[in-house]
Amino acid sequence: MSNINPEEESLILAALRRAYTHSPFWRDRLSGIGVDKTDFVPGFSFTKLPPLNKKDILSDQEENPPFGRLLSVEPNKIRRIHKTSGTSAKPFIVTLTDEDILDTYMTTQRAFLLAGMGLGQRVVHCLSFNMWSGGVTDYMPIEQTGATAIPFGVGNTALLLHLIRDLGVNAISSTPSYMFTLRDRCKNELGIDPKDLGLKYGYFGGEGLLQVPGVRDEIEITFGMTAFDANYGMSELLSVIAGEGPERNGMVYHGHGVLFVEMIDADGNPVPIVKGAMGELLFTTLRREGQPLFRYRSNDIAEILWSDLGEDGLLRMRFRIVGRSDEMLIVKGVNFFPQSLLSVLPEFEPRISREFRVVRPQGQSPEDVCVIMETDVEPGSDLEDITTAIRKRVAEMLQVRISIEWVSMQYLPREGNKTRFVIDDPKPLLQ
Repeated sequence: MSNINPEEESLILAALRRAYTHSPFWRDRLSGIGVDKTDFVPGFSFTKLPPLNKKDILSDQEENPPFGRLLSVEPNKIRRIHKTSGTSAKPFIVTLTDEDILDTYMTTQRAFLLAGMGLGQRVVHCLSFNMWSGGVTDYMPIEQTGATAIPFGVGNTALLLHLIRDLGVNAISSTPSYMFTLRDRCKNELGIDPKDLGLKYGYFGGEGLLQVPGVRDEIEITFGMTAFDANYGMSELLSVIAGEGPERNGMVYHGHGVLFVEMIDADGNPVPIVKGAMGELLFTTLRREGQPLFRYRSNDIAEILWSDLGEDGLLRMRFRIVGRSDEMLIVKGVNFFPQSLLSVLPEFEPRISREFRVVRPQGQSPEDVCVIMETDVEPGSDLEDITTAIRKRVAEMLQVRISIEWVSMQYLPREGNKTRFVIDDPKPLLQ
């Protein structure tokens, strides 16, 4: 295996042997491509394994409930059960052993420490304490950073605001969108300036809103805090794989020693992980016991901002997510990520919102991509001017032409971190 540390190679080979022995799913999948347990020796061409999709795991669990044939340990070794958030597909069940839980805590702690969490901070954790891993799994490492941790979850916002002031809370862990709920409650119900809460640090995750132009600035100005995008992860891999450091310029990778990462292009060819490279991230679990995953497709397209090897020979990198491979559209030879519209739409607020849906073209690539957008502008010359200005700006910045179908403000479904930018059928939204 090229471009892999000997330690990682050893861990991958051991993981493949365990999976082949204990997981009927992996035994069948590997045997199906002519691989058996005796092949897992140094020099084995690991990257010849076909990438694994989320749909593969979903199908396995649907046909063999509840855990599927992927499960690689006896059920009594499972210490915790999560489920994925369902961002891009139906959720599936995630099983963790004692060691799996410790690895998940370790990478989360790395991320929080790099972002500056620690002694002197009182951190209230406001992510849902349910089967989604962002709740309890992200909470435990807060204690391990040396900070004072306050578990709260979501709901009862009025009580939360009182506790923040009464307990001298100076940091919050939540979704970015929750901060706008706190802002509105401060102003409309308590009649106080959000800055008076005393929150100085925000560690955000669960949704990509902090990468939308203007959102970070709005949160920081409103609350007088420093905001970190502290959480890029997937429940089926690690709750936190990467997060911003002090420079807040891209996500720092924290999966070294726990995951092996690759990048591929749209045709599945390997892409070197070097500065300026772009491709879909693939992850392999090195030590996962409950549900080992090999060459698992994230569907996230990353741009590498920096990469190097650490003293331990393991990859270090900083990257940003530019879009999803399952939503990428090819328009007249241009790779168009609908998420990139978020770099344009804030320029036209407040007359339009940041909510939109791109209609996936059927058949051949069209001249224009249809986008459904929200506005409070009545039909007429003003709306025509806005339409022309948006189309011109999108063409300049993103090199694609769009047509726009207008709907009223608050018309499109709000789905939090489950929001999809692309839809196949616009009729339900335009009737």
